[in-house]
Amino acid sequence: MLDVMEAKDIYRAQFARFEKELASNGQVWTRGIREAAISRFAELGFPTTREEEWKYTNVAPIAKIPFKPAGYALDGLTAETRARAAFEGLASNQLAFVNGHYSRELSSLRPLPQGVRVESLAAALNVDPGWAEPHLARYASYQDHAFVALNTAFMEDGAFVYIPKGKVVEDPIHLLFVSTARGEATVSYPRNLIVVGDGSQVVIVESYLGLANDVYLTNAVTEIVAGENAVIDHYKLQQESKEAFHIAILQVHQDRSSNFVSHSIALGGALVRNDINAVLHGDGGECTLNGLYMATGQQHVDNHTLIDHVKPHCTSRELYKG
Repeated sequence: MLDVMEAKDIYRAQFARFEKELASNGQVWTRGIREAAISRFAELGFPTTREEEWKYTNVAPIAKIPFKPAGYALDGLTAETRARAAFEGLASNQLAFVNGHYSRELSSLRPLPQGVRVESLAAALNVDPGWAEPHLARYASYQDHAFVALNTAFMEDGAFVYIPKGKVVEDPIHLLFVSTARGEATVSYPRNLIVVGDGSQVVIVESYLGLANDVYLTNAVTEIVAGENAVIDHYKLQQESKEAFHIAILQVHQDRSSNFVSHSIALGGALVRNDINAVLHGDGGECTLNGLYMATGQQHVDNHTLIDHVKPHCTSRELYKG
């Protein structure tokens, strides 16, 4: 078990090693953001139940475990589990990640409209970062959220979806995150960026599946940008293993007359925290947040939502049941 200072020291040491690896891989332009994020995490520390935003969720069990970065491993991915993870029978563009790292073996993309990009964030940052740079880490703030700070400090891979103006993507885009962690406690930091241009339409399915019953942590951040008159349906299915910790932040930025609908289903995990924040930044925007959660025994599920009506004439709806 770790005390507060030991936990901070461990993550700072991991960050130093991580920075050296990324520098050798070419991901240099995000260095300033990552360094600022780890410094902010060192200042914030893990939240406690004395803080208003966390009074119903005690993350001390997470803070006390010395999680190590998870590596890419296909252990436990049988044909049966692969079919279950892929929603067999669903015609979709599937971008898959194992322990937070892009998996070519599990990914399957169908023909996409011209200009639409569905790829790993690591590839986007290494090859052509100009598409992601205007948006990455611009909406999910790490200044007041320790887990966003940690994710931002260690962001390396995840999904990058870019849909230009006036495009309709007929098939859903499935972002699959599989955890195969076994043995020692590990952590993964999926970072997703979804940018939908003016007047475009898309369905995004974001699913998390745990194959091992060992302790691990998924710390995920998804930023979604909805352009003017864009229509986005977002589904999230969380089926982590019964010993897992799942902390996820969904940050949505909506421009004028955009329509965003979220459907969140939480089924697994020992401790689950879903933060869903939508900012209606343009007149006439519409936002709907729906959620279903099912917990048994000692499972803890906390859905924390916020809809910010920055501009007038916007509509929001919310319905969570469990």
